[in-house]
Order: sequence, then C-alpha cells, then structure tokens
Amino acid sequence: MNEELKTLIEQAIAQEELSHEFYRRMAEIVTHADTKDTFLYLAKEELEHKHFLEQCLTPQGCPLTGHPQDTKLAEYMQAPVITPEMTPKEALLVAMKREEAAYHFYQHLASLQPPGEAKAFLEKMALVELGHKEKMEYLYDNVAFPEVW
Repeated sequence: MNEELKTLIEQAIAQEELSHEFYRRMAEIVTHADTKDTFLYLAKEELEHKHFLEQCLTPQGCPLTGHPQDTKLAEYMQAPVITPEMTPKEALLVAMKREEAAYHFYQHLASLQPPGEAKAFLEKMALVELGHKEKMEYLYDNVAFPEVW
C-alpha cells in the first residue's frame, strides 16, 4: 500500500472517530430516552465504520461492500435544529444529512484524483457512505411513517 493511500485511510478513520464522538455527545445532550438510544446506536455504527477502515490497513485490504441505492431522501429534507428535546425522527434526520455530506465529500475527493489506488479507495468510501445514508434513510422512514408498516 502506498503512503498516500495509507494517509487517506488514516484520515477517514479519524473522521469516523469524530462522528462517533459527535453522536456520543448528542446522546448526552438530548433528554428524550428514545432519542438518546438513537444517538447511542449511531455512535456504535460509527465505530463499526472505523473497524471497516482499519481492516483496509491489513494485508487483506478493505472488505467488499454491497451496492447501495441512493433514494435521495436526505436531499429533500431539511436538517433540524439540534436541541435537547430532539425526537428520534429528528436524530435520524441529522444522521441522514451527515451521511449525505460524507458521501458527497468522498465523491468529490475521488473526482480530484488521477486513476489509481487513491481514487479507487475514495470511490469505495463514497459507496460505503452511500450505504450508511441508505440505512439512515430506511430507519428514518420506519420512524417517520409507522402507519405504513
């Protein structure tokens, strides 16, 4: 693995740690028990993302990911104001918007790279973040529209 790619992976790991801390702090701030649980779940998810990236530094490399579908739900939603009284639905909307931003961030970084390992890694990371966005949108749908189920 070249040093440029290793540095990119290490930066991505640091970003997942920041996201974990963000959700953990949000869990401390909110007062609604289900919202607190939602943020703790999201913090745990970010640690799993970090673990995925750490695997990329091993000789086996990054595990394969699925083929997420972009429903673009997050793009049509407005991020809520973060307050201690947030609902689980609002917490998931915050997560949707964060994952949307991460997806676009990695897409943009990949577009700036010449063909090679770094570009391929960043494109894979964009797909990973799209998968996270898809998961948050699914969870949001289940919380926001329970009458459908």
